[in-house]
Formats: sequence, C-alpha cells, structure tokens
Amino acid sequence: MPVPPEFNHVEHLQSVYRRWLNREVREWFRSADGDEQDDDITTPRGSLLVACTHLDSDSLIMTQMRQQLFDRIRLQKFQIPVVGIPTGSVEESRRYRPQIMLYFQEDQADVYSEYAPVTGEISVRLMNHTSETITPAIANQMANRIQVNFGTGGGYIWRKGKHMMSYIDRNKGYQLQLLVRNEGDGRQLIDRVLDLQTDTPNWSKAQYKENLEPVEAYPTLPDRERVYGEVRRLPRKRPIADVRFQFAVLHVWGLTNPVPLVDRTGLWPSALAS
Repeated sequence: MPVPPEFNHVEHLQSVYRRWLNREVREWFRSADGDEQDDDITTPRGSLLVACTHLDSDSLIMTQMRQQLFDRIRLQKFQIPVVGIPTGSVEESRRYRPQIMLYFQEDQADVYSEYAPVTGEISVRLMNHTSETITPAIANQMANRIQVNFGTGGGYIWRKGKHMMSYIDRNKGYQLQLLVRNEGDGRQLIDRVLDLQTDTPNWSKAQYKENLEPVEAYPTLPDRERVYGEVRRLPRKRPIADVRFQFAVLHVWGLTNPVPLVDRTGLWPSALAS
C-alpha cells in the first residue's frame, strides 16, 4: 500500500521510536524481582524512569534529550573503571577471585570550579570464594553489609588527604592504599572495609606515611601553565576532599557485566540494596 498523501513522516517516526524505546526503558528499570518500576518521581529510579519515558506530545528535541539521558544511564554500567578484572579476551584457564569495588565521589556543591569531582575507589578480593562458589545469596549478604557500613546516613564520607595509609594482607584479599588526612581516619576506613568480611584488622600489616613537606609536594592549588593554547591550572596531586560513597559492584569471572550490590545514585535499578 503506498504512503497516503496526508502521511506525516515525522509523526510516524516518533510513534515507532516511542513504542520501541519505551519497551526498552521499562525493561531496563524493571526491578530485580521482575516487577515493573513505578513512576514515583520521589525515588531516584522512578524519577529517571519518568525522565526517560517518551510521550506522544514530545517534540523532536524532547525525544533527543530523553534518548541521550537513557544512553548515559546505560553507558554508566559499561564505563565504570575496572581494576584487575579480566575481559573475555584474557586467558580463560586462570580462575580469578570475585572482587568487590566501592566507589566514592565528591559532592557537586563542594567541587572546585576548575576541576572535576574528586573520586575514590576501594577494591577487595573475596579469597574464600571463586567464580564457581559465589552465589546470589552470598552477594545479597555482602550487599547488606555494604549498605550498613557505607550506604546509611547519607553515604559514608571518606576524608581524602595527602597522607598514605596502607593495609596489605593478600591471603585475605586486601591490598589497600588509601589517601587520608590522618592516621585515625585511615584506621576507621580500614576497619569498615575489613568488617565487610567480618575481619578484624591486624595493625602490624598497616603502614602510615606522611610527606615531610605535603603542602609543597602536593599543593592544594597547583600553578598555572600554558596548555593547548590557554593558561590552565595543572592537575592536582592528592587533593583534600570529602568523597561520599556512591555504589558498590561485584565482579565475577565469567560474567560479562558486574553485579550491582548497593546503589545511592539511582543508576543501577537492579542493585541488591539501595
């Protein structure tokens, strides 16, 4: 049948686009138990769902904005930095221990205008488990412990500074190197991390190092130099910042994507705790 004379190509395109993408949006925001996410905009997930859902009344610009937002949400899952986790091209004969990654970021209101938000990552290997023995039930247990230790009270704040606190116990999966403001902050953070596996710190495995001239070695505001045609401030080293817990994921060898455990951002609809 030929296209009728009154046929509106723009309306037709938007109609097809809306039906196709809204199915994908609904599926993406479906909860872990299979129920569809509601449209409660007072929750992070509900707010993002409403913002991504295409409407018949949308203009072309609104359609593009909704698509761009949805793409950014989905890409968040695949652009997260991965430390020490193999991809499918890595030799498969080696068995990697499951790894928990905790992610932190500076509040937007505290970000210095010339810089991006300060971030932080903490990695823990689950040496008592392998990709064969780790189960969803164990992941749920870890998610609940992370939620208690880092997700409550608006999110745990890691006070990053210029001094290095390390804790090395490879047999238990710990190789922590944490920038902190003082030894007390480092001990508190290490204690919380180890508690995720109900471990108690053996402080003989910890070291605390201070630079003799931290202000000179790691200036709060570095000098400016001409870079790419403009005078720009040089990158900071060991900036002082409060970074707040954002989310935690579990990497398991053999799974294409990480398992979201805890999420405060609303970008991981299937997180086991949020």
